[in-house]
Formats: sequence, structure tokens, C-alpha cells
Amino acid sequence: MMNKLLTIAFFFLVFSDSMCLRLWIVSGKFRTVEDTRENKTYQKTRSFLKAKQWLEYKLDPEVSKIKEENQDAGTIKGIGQIRCYVPYGIGEVDANEHEFQYEVTIRDGSATMLVNKIFSFIRDPNDIILNYGPKDERVAKVTIRSCFKPLMDDFFEYIK
Repeated sequence: MMNKLLTIAFFFLVFSDSMCLRLWIVSGKFRTVEDTRENKTYQKTRSFLKAKQWLEYKLDPEVSKIKEENQDAGTIKGIGQIRCYVPYGIGEVDANEHEFQYEVTIRDGSATMLVNKIFSFIRDPNDIILNYGPKDERVAKVTIRSCFKPLMDDFFEYIK
């Protein structure tokens, strides 16, 4: 009886939060990337609308959504998910899906994108999450360099 209770308690501890194993994940400061670009073609109203369009079409529509937007302030906040393969190295399970939070700020001549709380994983054919991460600073840097830097480059190019 005690073994069953311990097993059930362990199951809920490990698989809480929609079956996502988020234990032993690297600090949030390593799962954050921010970029600001200045370009005279950035226009507060036009670039804001293009940024909103990019976020709706580029990010996975099943999970991603804009939570808060203020066109007067030029800000958009939300949750995003992308698919991008990241090889973590020998003996580790790679990741190909990444959830994150984002904040976009558009001004005349300037745009900023902040991506934080990056959570990387892979699903098996039964839709069960098998991996979690980034697990350490090295893996977080690989994930940002491989997936989020190109994503941000595409974003800033699109909103011009």
C-alpha cells in the first residue's frame, strides 16, 4: 500500500503541469534572449500591424497566442511555440519544439523583441513529451543560436 502511495505521489510530482517535466531546467537568465534593431523604415503603426501579422502566422497556431496588445504603446505580449530541431549532443535526446513567452515593442525607427522562459522538448508518436530543457547553459546557448536568433532576424526583416 505504501509503495502505491509513493508511486502515485512521485507520478504527480514529476508529471504535473500537463505532463511537462520542468524539473532540473537551467536558470531563466540563460533561457532569455533580447534584440533591438534600429531602422528608419520601422513605423510605429505599420510595423506594429506587420509584427502582429508575423506573430500570428509564423508561430505554431495551436499553442501560440497574443495575450496583450496596445497599439498606442506599440507593445505586444504573448506565448509562442516554434518547431526547430536542436541537436544537443552525444547521449542526449534532441529537442524540436520550443515554447516561450515574448514581448515586442515597436517605436518609430526602433523595434525590440524579448523572448524568455524558453522550454524545449520533443514528443513521441503518442504525443507524450519525452525531453525537457534547456538543461544547462551550453544547451540554452545552442537553442538560442540555432532557433531564436534566426527567428528574430526574420521578424525584424518582416516588419520593415
